[in-house]
Amino acid sequence: MRYEKHLVIRTAKGLHARLAAAVVHQASKINRTYGVTLYISKLGLQAEIPITSMLSLTSLGIRSGDTAIVFASGEKAEFAVEAMIAYLAEDVNSVLESDEAVDEIINASVLTTERVFESLNSGLIVVDEGNRISYFNQAAERILKRKRDTIIGKKADEVLENSQLDRVLQTGLSQENVKQVMGKTIVISNRSPIVVAEEIRGAVAVFQDISQFEALSNELETTKVLKERLELILQNVHDGVAMVDERGILIYVNTVYERIWKVNRDEIVGKSIKHLSHHKVDKEALRTGQNQVGVTVESEEERKMIVNASPLVLDGKVRGVISTYLEVTDLKIMMERLQMAEDKLAYYEEELETEWWNHQSFTQVIGHSSAIESAIRFANKAAKSSATVLIRGESGTGKEVLARAIHAASEKITGPFVGVNCAAIPETLIESELFGHEKGSFTGAIQRKIGKFELADKGTIFLDEIGDLSRDMQVKLLRVLQEKEFERVGGNDTLRVKVRVMAATNRNLEEMMKSGEFREDLYYRLNVIPITMPPLRKRQGDIPLLVEHFLEKICESEGVELRKISLRALRVLERYDWPGNIRELENIVTRAIAMSEGHVIDLEDLPGFLHPSQANDEGLIQLTPSGLATMEEYDRAIIEKALEIYPSYNQAAKALGVTHRTVSLKAKKYGLTKTEK
Repeated sequence: MRYEKHLVIRTAKGLHARLAAAVVHQASKINRTYGVTLYISKLGLQAEIPITSMLSLTSLGIRSGDTAIVFASGEKAEFAVEAMIAYLAEDVNSVLESDEAVDEIINASVLTTERVFESLNSGLIVVDEGNRISYFNQAAERILKRKRDTIIGKKADEVLENSQLDRVLQTGLSQENVKQVMGKTIVISNRSPIVVAEEIRGAVAVFQDISQFEALSNELETTKVLKERLELILQNVHDGVAMVDERGILIYVNTVYERIWKVNRDEIVGKSIKHLSHHKVDKEALRTGQNQVGVTVESEEERKMIVNASPLVLDGKVRGVISTYLEVTDLKIMMERLQMAEDKLAYYEEELETEWWNHQSFTQVIGHSSAIESAIRFANKAAKSSATVLIRGESGTGKEVLARAIHAASEKITGPFVGVNCAAIPETLIESELFGHEKGSFTGAIQRKIGKFELADKGTIFLDEIGDLSRDMQVKLLRVLQEKEFERVGGNDTLRVKVRVMAATNRNLEEMMKSGEFREDLYYRLNVIPITMPPLRKRQGDIPLLVEHFLEKICESEGVELRKISLRALRVLERYDWPGNIRELENIVTRAIAMSEGHVIDLEDLPGFLHPSQANDEGLIQLTPSGLATMEEYDRAIIEKALEIYPSYNQAAKALGVTHRTVSLKAKKYGLTKTEK
């Protein structure tokens, strides 16, 4: 419960310093007697201060005639207030009898002390023995963003977060240079007890706001980290880098710059670029404030450099220049590497464009006959190994299809599959095709070329028609199989690859070994996992499945409506001996789709040699005694027949499911003319 009482001060000089001292002394005794804290205020002011605070009491400036308000809280507040009022009204008379000169000295001293405290840039807080704030200077208000009127007389631990003054009062120990957060402000604080006659009468805290210093320190630390990162980046770029300030003084070079120009940074940094001829580009950028791009300069050794210089503009003024230097030799190497990467990309894109494989492993090996299932079983086992595979079989049996299936089912699936037909490449070019070549290694080698082994790194290389390799190439291939390394034609660098090798042939390698045409050591290197693909004549039960597969594949590829095949036409295909195996079957189905006029392929859509009893003079071509014809003869006959039936290239092209240009080009090739209508 609060109890207060007003009193008009009648003393001639109000509560001057000496009288204030007496009042403070008396208030301290009353507080102890009644167990309360006496406060005083001046009518018209909001400030309420403990009467025991000498400095705060005098700072109130209570003059003669002012009304003082004395109050306290607690059970005995009334007794304490009445005692204090009685003292102020009567007992101060004995104090007034002192020398006026002394009063002036004391007043001046108190005022000086207060002004000193108020002028401090450091915050100052004073508490009494009860941890109540008796003084709170202007700097403390500014730093902690608290008004003294709301602070004075309150317990420090209740109104100031983390003040720690209660601990000083309890322990009597000073705390120096303590970094802490008070409110939202980071401060450095010194705290000390106030000791009078060996008794702790209060405590004082002096503190300085260091928030800006902390922010600056953090900013400097961040700047330091960024500088180190930038230095790391600049030291690891492939270009030489230099920086000059607005005066043309070299302030930074990286290690590549040192290497390119054969200088030591400690000797060159800090010097003017006026005397450095290769910095003429920087001079121009400084002079004009414009970017200088792609300028060529030469070193003393006549090495050419490509220089780019960019002005550093701050606040509209050129503050310096940063320049980069790339040696033309390095640029050529980079261009060659880029060309190699583009070659790889072009190859892989070409493979993807022609790739029909759907990565469903052995589902593309069509058939259920025991012969093909036996080959698939071996292939499945081969897929789980990284050993070399040799696929044997007649031409057209699907050896590459099986090789792709093994690759797709193996751990190499994430790598490329690179196929090479050894029989289709001239002997003079096969080494370059397999291993690549360096620029200028032979006539026509105008640039570096990546070989098929390098393209197949981390994947699979399929060497078809391996039996057609010369003895010299067999030796070089053997080295790759044994050592997994090779050199490009005309090159000195040894290249290592992780590649799985699969090979295929339709030749009798055992007979070739006996005749000396094929190396025995290479044969055993290749023949680790042998697989034989059966000819179509030994798996005729698979023909219906194969025909269905080719019909879907070819019709989709040609963009024509799906065809079916009649039962009698299918029976004719099943009875045929198929010397060209699956490849021949695919060609026949392609021809039948082109020749058929309806949705069903029938006997008349098949070549006459497949059903001699059905053949007549209306057949497309005259067959040889063997009943075969070349693909070119079939092609010519198909175009000729189409041009006889249809009046224009355009209509013939639509009937054949090809483009107008294809029909026109083939007609010219075979000497067949057609007048467009």
